[in-house]
Amino acid sequence: MAIIKNGILGGFRGKAGTVVGYHLNGQDIIRGLANERSKPFTEKELANQQAFGDLQLWLKPLTVFLRVGFQDYAPTFQGFVAAKSYNSKNALVRDDAGAYIDPALALVSFGDQEPALTASAVSETENSITFNWEGGKCESDDRAMFLVYDIAGGKADYDTGAVKRRMKTGIFKLNEDFSGKAVHVYLAFVAEDRKRRSNSQYLGIVNVL
Repeated sequence: MAIIKNGILGGFRGKAGTVVGYHLNGQDIIRGLANERSKPFTEKELANQQAFGDLQLWLKPLTVFLRVGFQDYAPTFQGFVAAKSYNSKNALVRDDAGAYIDPALALVSFGDQEPALTASAVSETENSITFNWEGGKCESDDRAMFLVYDIAGGKADYDTGAVKRRMKTGIFKLNEDFSGKAVHVYLAFVAEDRKRRSNSQYLGIVNVL
């Protein structure tokens, strides 16, 4: 049974015959029921399924960060789904050996704010990373966003509202689990009201003291 919420011209929710209606990201969606597949998947299809599954696992530890970084990516989707869409097209690399996610090509934040002209990250004190950056237009209340990702261990640590951007430096104290790990580091910027953000910048691999 399906329920029409807004009269005969409105969308419906539920199952009606061979179609299903639901509401998603401000839109009324209607889709047909999936047909049972009789043919086995091809090698290419299986490889694509594996690649997209790997990308989903790669992004999963970053879910909370992505809700800020990919907010307003598109009118109909944002956050984790938006990040998956972008990175499947731009960071998922395929070669003769298969497919893998290139951290240097991945974005964990997407927006129209200007990135820093130069930026770096280094571990100078135990269990912390110091971020430094210069350049790029900013408002007085813009803040830095820090992301540290231990890809091998499947763990991430982050701050989506760190120091103000105009400070040009910030020390991020890490969870003790990151001590001695080689981590991938990203920097982005976000407005105080979270309405604008920059593309993230990949700062490379840092060995945490």
